[in-house]
Amino acid sequence: LYTTAAVNLLAGSAAFALPDLSIRILYGLESPLEGIALRYHYMIWSTVVAMGVGYLVAARAPERYSALILAAALGKLSVAGIWLEMAWQGIGTWVLLTGVVFDGSLGLLLLIFFSTTQSGYAKWKK
Repeated sequence: LYTTAAVNLLAGSAAFALPDLSIRILYGLESPLEGIALRYHYMIWSTVVAMGVGYLVAARAPERYSALILAAALGKLSVAGIWLEMAWQGIGTWVLLTGVVFDGSLGLLLLIFFSTTQSGYAKWKK
């Protein structure tokens, strides 16, 4: 969880602070983000940062925050799936594939962690 928090905080803050560089690196787009596209960019990456803060809290007592761990796993897996589809369709750069591997791996690890903890899966199974 600490790794997940660090990645979210660093990547989210960088993408938020440097939106044009972010879209160039991830999607190969040269034109600047403006209007609604810029607002959506800020919305997505501020959520990534907020989740990073949540991961820091959950890392201190994962048994108390099993719902957040499940949400993290599902979020990481959905992002990996979307980026994989984008790469398959030729949208974006090779950097998206590193995100697929990294976020997908973290998502699977978090899902395994959730399903094997007494406070996680056992509570939800009832």
